[in-house]
Amino acid sequence: MEGLVPGNGSLTPRFILVGEAPGETEVTSHKPFTGRAGIELDKSLATLGVTRAEVFITSAYRSRPFKLVTKTSKRTGETYQKKDNRPPTKQEMISQAFLLDYELAHLPTDLILTIGNTGLQRLLGNDYHVSSVHGQLFTGPVRRYDYDQKKFVPTQRSYRIMPTFHPAAVFYNRQLQVDLAADLAQFKQLL
Repeated sequence: MEGLVPGNGSLTPRFILVGEAPGETEVTSHKPFTGRAGIELDKSLATLGVTRAEVFITSAYRSRPFKLVTKTSKRTGETYQKKDNRPPTKQEMISQAFLLDYELAHLPTDLILTIGNTGLQRLLGNDYHVSSVHGQLFTGPVRRYDYDQKKFVPTQRSYRIMPTFHPAAVFYNRQLQVDLAADLAQFKQLL
């Protein structure tokens, strides 16, 4: 892992957006969702009629988890090592759980948009998968990590959570744009 990217945005947000973890661009800029995924996210925010200044954007994990892979240049035939993004492990998530827990406890809104599986599962549990629950509204406590009990426990506070796809997912599956647009239309009604 590398870097540490804090949550960013309004301290009185219209909603909280919870993603997975920073990538290479985010580690360099020290802001969540910059680069290609950030451009797609900005389009989604515009669809909702909001700007980054009106929301709080954060991640389930704040450092960039990566794996070293060996690649071969098609042009030169030379091999080189590259850092590819990967999802954070359970232990990595636990090590930084207090950061998201603190933000959720102290930000005044109860409305959360999760993007991708990692943010969704961090808040609601591993039984939830964005492909089957996207666009649905869940109301109730979310999970916070209790370091004394060494497990995730429900919060006292209730939240409204709507999962949708990660903005980068459309790079790999253009058909998800239809689902994403429908999810955003549903979410916009909550604003």
